[in-house]
Amino acid sequence: MRKQPQVTEQTRANLRQAFWKLYAERPVEKISVREITDRAGYNRATFYLYYHDVYELLAEIEDQVLGVIERLVNERLLKGDRLDFSQHMGLILRLAQRSRDYTRVLLGPHGDPAFTQRLKGILSPLIDRFFLPEEPLGQQAEHIVREFYLSGIVATIRTWTAEEDPMPIEQLIGVIVNVVL
Repeated sequence: MRKQPQVTEQTRANLRQAFWKLYAERPVEKISVREITDRAGYNRATFYLYYHDVYELLAEIEDQVLGVIERLVNERLLKGDRLDFSQHMGLILRLAQRSRDYTRVLLGPHGDPAFTQRLKGILSPLIDRFFLPEEPLGQQAEHIVREFYLSGIVATIRTWTAEEDPMPIEQLIGVIVNVVL
């Protein structure tokens, strides 16, 4: 007998939510399946119907967040002929704001460093296209310049989303444009 898709998705959502509350408090290595299922109101067998382990559950959440960012970059931000920093950064920040509960944890102290690297990989084509000079700098110099910009963008998002009362997006962009660029 097959379960109804709504029931399956609701169970998965409940498990994700229970996991997320725990992950916001401590690293994934310190979270057990038992804690997740107790918090979600299921038994361990139910968890294993949907996930192999807590790392698979975390990967699912990370993939969802990164998938949205990747679509934004590929379908909108790379389409233009030039960089409009205010608009491009504004779109990235609005996305981070909408998923703030996830972003602040995934980029926070308990977050997986691999998530940050994957995020940088998604944003990297923007840097390559709009920030690196047309004349080649050499592989090592390009790597350093790319990392400089990517680390700055990620650190800005991390710091901004971690604030209890973050400044408005337009104000943040104004600070960056007027002070940094």
